[in-house]
Amino acid sequence: MSAPSRARAAVVLVVAVVVGLGVQPWRELAWTDPAGTLAYAAAAVGAVALLVPRRGALLPGVVGTGLACAVEVAQLSGVPATLAERVPPLALLLGSRFSALDLALLVLGGAFATLALSVRAPSLRG
Repeated sequence: MSAPSRARAAVVLVVAVVVGLGVQPWRELAWTDPAGTLAYAAAAVGAVALLVPRRGALLPGVVGTGLACAVEVAQLSGVPATLAERVPPLALLLGSRFSALDLALLVLGGAFATLALSVRAPSLRG
């Protein structure tokens, strides 16, 4: 896998955040939760790629996806829900209830983001 640039990592992060926030007004629709979960994992991968540039795409992919999954598993403890009750904006970052489907979506979103980081841009030279 190629080493992503900071610019590519920033694009992955910004697109994921825009998608994640973009679905918030329609949270009652069934498709928005999976879309938000995929975007959450992609944002985590993009953020890690910004923190460890030029280390390849796999390291940020594994670490970012792992962190996103760890947050999901932490929801089993009830701590994220308690924190989100006290500081409501944290609900977007920490979630509130565990879902096995969300774990699968996090892995998928992390894989997509890792792939986006690893794909080489086409050369513009003739």
